[in-house]
Amino acid sequence: MKVTDFKVQFSRENILHLIDCYEDSPIYEEVLEEYERMTQEAYERMEPAAVLEFGKIPKEAASPAAPEGTRALFLIVTVGKRISEWSTALFGEGRYLEGMLADAFADDYLMQASESLQPLVRSICGEKQLGISRRLEAPTGIGMEAQKAAYEATDAGPILGMDITGSFMLSPVKSTCQIYLLKENSTEYHMDHNCRECPNKDCKMRHVAPIRLEVRTNGESHILISRDEKTVLEILREQGIYVPAVCAGRGSCGKCRIRVAEGEAAVTPSDERIFTPQQLSQGYRLACTCYPIGDMTVVTEEEAEKKMDIIGTISHRKTDGMEADGSGPVMVGIDIGTTTIAMELVDMDSGAEIDSYLCINRQRRYGADVISRIQASVEGKKEELQESIRQDLFTGLEKLTRGGEIVPEKVVIAGNTTMIHLLMGYPCDTLGVYPFIPHQIQKIESTLGEILGENVTEPPRTAWLCTVQMYRTKVWILPGISTFVGADIVSDILSCGLAESEKVSMLIDLGTNGEMGIGNRERILVTSTAAGPAFEGGNIVHGSGSIPGAICNVEIEDGRARVRTIQNEPPSGICGTGAIETLYELLQAGLVDETGLLEEDYEEDGFELAKGRDGEPICFYQKDIRELQLAKSAVRAGLETLLLRYEISPEDVDKVYLAGGFGYRMDVEKAVGIGLIPEVFADKIRVIGNGALEGAVRYGREEGAMDLAEDIVKISSEIGLSSDKAFNDLYMKHMYFECS
Repeated sequence: MKVTDFKVQFSRENILHLIDCYEDSPIYEEVLEEYERMTQEAYERMEPAAVLEFGKIPKEAASPAAPEGTRALFLIVTVGKRISEWSTALFGEGRYLEGMLADAFADDYLMQASESLQPLVRSICGEKQLGISRRLEAPTGIGMEAQKAAYEATDAGPILGMDITGSFMLSPVKSTCQIYLLKENSTEYHMDHNCRECPNKDCKMRHVAPIRLEVRTNGESHILISRDEKTVLEILREQGIYVPAVCAGRGSCGKCRIRVAEGEAAVTPSDERIFTPQQLSQGYRLACTCYPIGDMTVVTEEEAEKKMDIIGTISHRKTDGMEADGSGPVMVGIDIGTTTIAMELVDMDSGAEIDSYLCINRQRRYGADVISRIQASVEGKKEELQESIRQDLFTGLEKLTRGGEIVPEKVVIAGNTTMIHLLMGYPCDTLGVYPFIPHQIQKIESTLGEILGENVTEPPRTAWLCTVQMYRTKVWILPGISTFVGADIVSDILSCGLAESEKVSMLIDLGTNGEMGIGNRERILVTSTAAGPAFEGGNIVHGSGSIPGAICNVEIEDGRARVRTIQNEPPSGICGTGAIETLYELLQAGLVDETGLLEEDYEEDGFELAKGRDGEPICFYQKDIRELQLAKSAVRAGLETLLLRYEISPEDVDKVYLAGGFGYRMDVEKAVGIGLIPEVFADKIRVIGNGALEGAVRYGREEGAMDLAEDIVKISSEIGLSSDKAFNDLYMKHMYFECS
């Protein structure tokens, strides 16, 4: 069917918008005058025509949205070549304003002509009792080959005098092709152009309609309305719904998994890399690369991280069997880690633990490492990050105080410099760029109301924070040493007593960041090395946090792996200790050489450790080895650089204090076996669990501990590794493994 009768009137508003000219533009009057002068000639140069024909999607044009054989109505609309020739000639003569206007006249007319055919499209489909399930325009949802299919099905060549290029572009250029997918015996007509699907983000006429996003998480359902073009991850972040994003939303870590239960979502290259074809067909997508193109229902996998096993982050100090019920004076110690938050309610007289609270730091949705969060803060998410940590503290304090029944005498907080900056709402602009100057790292004295952003004169956000006494609870935040060695390390040192001994000891805190110190009561050297998140399952293809089902113990015999998981749950991923053990076992089995190269048989598909809950293999890949290789080399080189700068041999170190959740679970023999820790340290290691939390409690309970923390800062000096030649040499040296 050919159509030539169009009653289109130019829209002056649209045309001026297409060339970015508005009433406040300095040349508005000049453009308006030119518009009026050119209008009649523009009408005369239009040669509008359209052709429609029913057909089916051929094999070469098929896509997931339009499978082969799907019935379709093909529509091609053109405004002819004379208007384009006019625009080209004007530009060629240097009459740029007129050329832009001529081009805008053509675009406006073509768009209106296409939309004016919708009643006709609906009518002829209705006559055949066909509904329209979707409208596609190549290359959105369907390949450019579809334009060739439409060109051939409609006979647009002879009927409209058109051509099509080898790359399937229509000629004349000012033409458009629409493909309506049809449904038998339907009265639904989804005919509108969906700007959310269109890849032309710079289109001047782009307008995205609000979408309804239903999120099902942990048995709850949340209805969200989004009016912007944002990823599912961004929408969830704004609403405070937690989804981990270890890579800060770059599509590389695969941790922000969701399942699209209703609606459609394009499959991205990141999805194809992370998920199997079967999982993709089931609707699995990465939230950070998933842009809703219409109303959608998604299911998150938040429950797994809620169950994260943080055993060992609490030090469980000995109190000679004494117990407390909270009836006496109490305090709360808090360690804000990059990955986890640990809180403890403690009897101030006996030191006995009354209760504890452990959770994921939900800022992980902005990235696993401090650099990602610094970047997020600088890019305008400072308030979101602050509110995130405040909410985590709210939740923990509410539990520990039994909804406000217990009022602590004081609260003491330790954390790395970035976490404290984000909690306090300090600017992070200088934290991530040379010379890495913190806004403030001295001791902070405040109140609970101020820290949590509450005002005693206004209604609190939660009922438990309702008394003036609770608002005014004193809060201390320990001082830090530098941007990279913060209050958490000061608290670690305070906890283990390193700064009170005449003998020289070392502290190693292996978490998302690798911080370490060496010294005694006279002098301390500290440093931080960029270990990355590999020790906590980050950047490992099948990596996970310490959740039930995470592989934590590995043995390889005769080329086959035997694994044990946290809480003996079915395998779901590989946590940091599991990754260390896998690497050690592969080295011992001769399947990885001294350079870190995995045997060729496993180069592409990885070494299988176990079958996951869905039957898919959980494998360890060459990429995973490289991640651990970089992390272990950075830690070992940093450790040896400290020894070198302190002018002491490893043999002369009295004790090695290993702090952090990763260190608590780590098999020392296997850590030594991959070269993470010197063999001479094996018998000197003292695991202290969460030293930062223990130090925070000591800081609040013990007389003189506050002064001791200040002394630690005074006698500590930082060694910067980035410009240290010895570190760089050692880093390259320890990139290699000593294989059996």
